[in-house]
Amino acid sequence: MIKITSAELKILNNDFRQFQSRISQSKKQDMTYFVSQMSRFEKRYKKAGLERSFASSIFEFAQSMRKLGIEDFPGIIFSSLMKMPFLKPNVKEFYALKGLEFAEEQCDTIHTLARLVDLEKLYKKSGDNHKYTRILFRQEKVLEKICNDFKGAKKNFKTYSRNHSQLKQYEIELAKTRVDIAKVILKSNPKQAKIILEKARMIFEREDRQKEVDFVNLMLSEII
Repeated sequence: MIKITSAELKILNNDFRQFQSRISQSKKQDMTYFVSQMSRFEKRYKKAGLERSFASSIFEFAQSMRKLGIEDFPGIIFSSLMKMPFLKPNVKEFYALKGLEFAEEQCDTIHTLARLVDLEKLYKKSGDNHKYTRILFRQEKVLEKICNDFKGAKKNFKTYSRNHSQLKQYEIELAKTRVDIAKVILKSNPKQAKIILEKARMIFEREDRQKEVDFVNLMLSEII
């Protein structure tokens, strides 16, 4: 239910359109200004009871910026959309896929991984094993790219905070992803599962993660 008058809504929508126009026409992109204004508008739309309308609007905004060649901001929007708990799973999947598409266009492997993780969680929760397995294999490939070229991954990571995990954490995540893959293919393809688990074990051993090493050994012992 809308919690503001039609006149107030008109003002809010007009303010947001002006903001979009200012961003789209600006020759110099100010990320601090963009993030602060996006947060401000999100609060205003939420207060008005129009969270879903705001989500739809910023998605279209991200798409328009992509067409204009504005590279720094769409990824921020896609990340924000993934944090909105009220979105229906099919809508969140659609936004995640578009965010994934954009991250891949930018060769931004860290954001590519983030969107794959979003999709992994959605598919795991929905019980779609085919999509879940496919996403896990894609995660493995992206994590391999990040670990093999961590310097390049950091360079192409377009974000406001610039926060990212260290190389060691991505290596551990790669090993964990391989364990997850092995779990879902163990019965259908034990030979491949064994190869993947042995790769995971190498990382865990190198990082002295004995608990994970023991778990992998247990899984390997179950493969005939």
